[in-house]
Amino acid sequence: MKTIWKVTLLLGIAAILVLFALGLNNDPRMIPSPLVNRPAPDFATTDLDGKPISLAEHRGKWVLVNFWGSWCSSCVSEHPYLLELARKTRSRSDFVILGVDFRDTEQGAKMFLARNGNPGYRHATDPEQKIAIDWGVYGAPESYLVDPTGRIRLKQTGPLYAGWFEQVALPLLQESTTPTGTPQAGKP
Repeated sequence: MKTIWKVTLLLGIAAILVLFALGLNNDPRMIPSPLVNRPAPDFATTDLDGKPISLAEHRGKWVLVNFWGSWCSSCVSEHPYLLELARKTRSRSDFVILGVDFRDTEQGAKMFLARNGNPGYRHATDPEQKIAIDWGVYGAPESYLVDPTGRIRLKQTGPLYAGWFEQVALPLLQESTTPTGTPQAGKP
């Protein structure tokens, strides 16, 4: 009887250790988005200069939609990379970056950009989180890559990092375009 008890206890401990080891391989921040490979929710609002801005106006281009806020400490650490990415991609006619400043004040956002550098792309305002709710954003920063047909191709939870564009986004841009830059037939 003691042998069965010891074996059962040992198997139980082994099972717990296996489950624990499997859990270590998962990123707890990585919450998959049900919007990936689905049409991106359009938005129409104003930018930080009070001018109208919408996602639809960029149809036909790849759009990186970056949700951020001046209250977000991770957004501060991400910002130098966004400055670099904006500089690197400025000459690309097929790629646009849009910031969505959510759960923030216009004054807070402008002060953030003045203090940390303005990357030169437009920032939609979303003080009441209506856009963020439609996109399923639960924190900041979060970024979504939208293809030229308006479908979300990937979601990045947490800050973008040095090399992200080359390692993650660029392969998607290259796989779904022909040498002329038009979407291939049959690609989402």
